[in-house]
Amino acid sequence: MSIMQNRKLLALVAAGLAGTVSSVAMGQTVINISGATLLENFVKAPASTNDYIDVDGDGVAGVLGNGPDQLAPFDVTLPFNVNQFWQVQYRVVGSVNGFSELLKFGQTFVTTNDADVNGIRTITATTAYNNGTLYINNGVGVPAGGFNSNNPGGAPVRSLFSTLQATLNTNPATEGIRIDLSPLDVPTFWAVTYTGAPDFSRKPQAGGYGSNASVSRDKSGSTAVNGSATNASQTGGLSSKLATLPPGFNFYNPSNPGAANPSTIFDTQFAYAVIAPVVNYGVGIQQVTISELQHFYLTGRSVTGENYQVVTRDSGSGTRNAWSNCIGLDPSWTVGENIGGLSTLSVNNNLGAAWTPSNKGSNGGVEATIQNHRLAVGYAGAERGVTGTGRGSWLITNRSDILAVQNDIYGGTVFARPHIGQVLPLDANSYVIGGPAVLASIGDPRNQSEIGGDVGNTNPRLRNPQAAAYLNNVSRSIDAFIALPGSDDTVFSPGELAATQFILFPALQKLHSLTDPINLMTNTGLNTNLNAFTLANNVLKNSAFLSYNASNNGRVPTRQTGTVYSDGVAAGSNYVNQSAVAVTYDANLTTRNRIAGDFDGNGLRNINDTTEMLKAYRQRASGAPAWVAPAGTGSIAGALSTDAVIEILGDFNGDGNFGNTGGASPVADRSDVRYFADGLAISTGTGKLDRKAGFTRVDTDWQTLAGTLNFFGTTLATGTAYTAGASRGDVAKADGLVTPGFNPIGADGVINASDIDYVYKQFKQNVSVTDGALDWSNLTEAASGDLSTDINGDLIVNQADVCELVKDILGTNFGDVNLDGVVNAADRAIAVANQGLAGGWAQGDMDGNGTVDARDLAIIDGTFNPCCPADFDGDGFLTGDDFDAYVVQFELGDISSDFDGDSFVTGDDFDLFVTAFELGC
Repeated sequence: MSIMQNRKLLALVAAGLAGTVSSVAMGQTVINISGATLLENFVKAPASTNDYIDVDGDGVAGVLGNGPDQLAPFDVTLPFNVNQFWQVQYRVVGSVNGFSELLKFGQTFVTTNDADVNGIRTITATTAYNNGTLYINNGVGVPAGGFNSNNPGGAPVRSLFSTLQATLNTNPATEGIRIDLSPLDVPTFWAVTYTGAPDFSRKPQAGGYGSNASVSRDKSGSTAVNGSATNASQTGGLSSKLATLPPGFNFYNPSNPGAANPSTIFDTQFAYAVIAPVVNYGVGIQQVTISELQHFYLTGRSVTGENYQVVTRDSGSGTRNAWSNCIGLDPSWTVGENIGGLSTLSVNNNLGAAWTPSNKGSNGGVEATIQNHRLAVGYAGAERGVTGTGRGSWLITNRSDILAVQNDIYGGTVFARPHIGQVLPLDANSYVIGGPAVLASIGDPRNQSEIGGDVGNTNPRLRNPQAAAYLNNVSRSIDAFIALPGSDDTVFSPGELAATQFILFPALQKLHSLTDPINLMTNTGLNTNLNAFTLANNVLKNSAFLSYNASNNGRVPTRQTGTVYSDGVAAGSNYVNQSAVAVTYDANLTTRNRIAGDFDGNGLRNINDTTEMLKAYRQRASGAPAWVAPAGTGSIAGALSTDAVIEILGDFNGDGNFGNTGGASPVADRSDVRYFADGLAISTGTGKLDRKAGFTRVDTDWQTLAGTLNFFGTTLATGTAYTAGASRGDVAKADGLVTPGFNPIGADGVINASDIDYVYKQFKQNVSVTDGALDWSNLTEAASGDLSTDINGDLIVNQADVCELVKDILGTNFGDVNLDGVVNAADRAIAVANQGLAGGWAQGDMDGNGTVDARDLAIIDGTFNPCCPADFDGDGFLTGDDFDAYVVQFELGDISSDFDGDSFVTGDDFDLFVTAFELGC
């Protein structure tokens, strides 16, 4: 390196070293960090704590040309390593969760042990590190890493209140844990709620942003917090809201520095972290538009109705926050399946009883879950696909792949992937999903008294001066790297690590607006030298990012061991294929099993897989005859029939089984077949889901195979004879517990008033539906609906579905309140007794508005036909008499002319009637 270059670097850094030490300070200061999993690979890396600005004052540092000097070697035993200047303890809990811990525990010490539910806990961290050494893994303590359950969050060491030095004592009077810093994938003001009306399109700082009040459900559909801390799948009630800024706190405003106080949050700009849409090869898709991604994450299904397993982080995740904002959604709404509580344990990522697709506490949890479920789509830090170890490097080990994305809501027209060459332009036709990451602190690390501070900066200080030094060591080395990319003095520095693992902002040609993230703005600070360096050296230059590996099959899913599944394998230690050969977990998957649900072996999943799926079901349910799987054709031509694995092809709900319940005394289990008919029966003609055709095909194929028409054993409350496909109307139990978008658990074996009410609820009592029909292609309507109520298979839930359910499936008429098959005085008596009261079909509510009123009596009396409302005189024919009769009642203002059911007679009712009359009903 030239003398001139070295002087430039020294001048750059020296300008900000107002508070540098003049002699070596006492070592082993504890710095507690809590936050992002997207930045995990940075914070745990040794280079992140290499001394660049001579923090310890020993004359050895990157800026002095004689580094690196490691400030944080691992040692949690006495006497501590003499070279250990810092003990950096990093809890990987997610950006917003970590920020919440900073807000809650950043001004006071926590002194209780790990069991304190109101303190800092192990179970809420996916991983944690002390100086890069793991002491929590998947929510469980690692003794070899120094885990100590006597400390908050199992931290290996506490801080002395007086000096902040590391101690192995646990005296609550003198030692504790205080959170100093929080790395976030996004600016801190993206991480909090704002007062106002919630809406999925809210942007940061807008009223209502981050305040979606929905909570998660457990697998039974309950929203109660009713499970255990060790099994996230068995509890609901997890909030979707973002963090709340406590009273007295504010965000630093450079335009009003005088407003800063000891509780002011400062963001130290870090880098841009690219986030990729990760997919299991079993899903069978290779590209997606952002509009389609919006559908995935708001509903748990695709816009075509196909029911994938949409894997999410919890709302405390910055990865989820950045992902959501970059696809034009408020992160408190991107719930996906929204099943289970906070998921930090590995058992929640493996198929089986504890498996859950939602609210993962880390990128690693998302990655493992996607690798295991053959219908899974999710998101994770792109760089992790090539920089992790073992299963962590999911992209280059062919465990999962990345979807190409078209930025249609940005105006983009091409599909791009997160290769560095397709990221750096950051325009409408490049890859644009990522997080503008920061390192947050209470207090300004650049106060003039801090090591690495700025002369004249009198903003409030951090409570831990070494935490300020940590931040300044990172940011000063980043500044130096930007000035001279790849210079000798920045080798092994935090800045070099950030520039190669992530993307420093001056390398980008455009930037996301921080107030409207889908607005890309020209980067006036573009550094062309840094841009060129990044293109040549960033981890995203790996060729694996360039294209989807269409010939790959992924890995064999892992199930929770220790239980017997439907294939009968002892302890569930592996799968077996159709030639009875053991199939080992995480081995390379054979081509015959590439696409989930592809029972007929043509490389596609659609309604034509029904026949072979039922043959496989019959083998598992009754043991004989054995399914002879078709050999591969089409895109998997040559795949061996005997390689087929029934549970890998057909376990759609993630419980590890197909066809029976497993266990010592297995019984037939039709849940995966129902999942298929309800969410995977794609029409070969339209490429869209057709529930009616799916359930009908199951019944008719089963009749051919087994001589019985009613595969699901469904009964009808009216006693009407069962017809093929009628089970599609079994959508809701009396208790109302459902899991929309996840698994069609509403079926209880009988079609009755509960099912009618639930279909009506989707469009008649849904505030998001204003035109009388829930159209699945309309994102606003779909976000609050359940497509399992689409009875006629047209991807619209409206009166036609209720009519088909009542008339075609139940074989009765509107007005049959008690569903005994006839409309008579008994039905009218029920409705009269409930006039003016809230109720459903069984109480006399025939039009589904939730109240028993005069309109319902009109339906019972036959003077109003819900299935052909323009037949106003109810004679079964549409003539001019109907028009005349309507006009008379409309002019009188009679409630019977309330055509839109809003309890008011207005011109809108007249217009709707005319439209219906002209359409013929």
